[in-house]
Amino acid sequence: MKWFNFENKHTDERIINTRNSIYKEIYSLVAILCIASAIFKTIKYGTQIEVIATELLILIVSALYYTYRSVRLGVYSDIVEVHDRTSKYPMSIKNVVMGLGLGIGLAIYFGVRSALLYAEGGPQALYYFMIVFVVALIIYIPFLVTIMTLPHAWANKVSKRRNREELDE
Repeated sequence: MKWFNFENKHTDERIINTRNSIYKEIYSLVAILCIASAIFKTIKYGTQIEVIATELLILIVSALYYTYRSVRLGVYSDIVEVHDRTSKYPMSIKNVVMGLGLGIGLAIYFGVRSALLYAEGGPQALYYFMIVFVVALIIYIPFLVTIMTLPHAWANKVSKRRNREELDE
């Protein structure tokens, strides 16, 4: 998407790489500030989604835009390939593990919360924890693993197809 079509006759690769590095640092800084602001607002005003909607919108839209642009340009599959070559575990495995970890974390949180809020003693607290923990595992693990793996697989597939189309041209 070229909004402004400036012809730059003389480009220095060092300058371009330095600018890209600065843009990456700016994005990281904005993301950290949004997360810090969301945490601060949650602590100060409570867990109302309306309070942190702006921060969530900035984080979600920027991540979606980055993914969209990297897939459309065919860079996403290259990023995955470089990651898989240099990392001990492939990105697809990491996404599954991240989904499992988030599911287990949520299940523990909901189990402990229900045991503390609704139980009237030790055995009942353990019973409530186990019931809520197991049900949360059954609900959240398949959902989160699917949410973490399917978009990655789809983006990688589309990006590879885009790379092939560019090579054929």
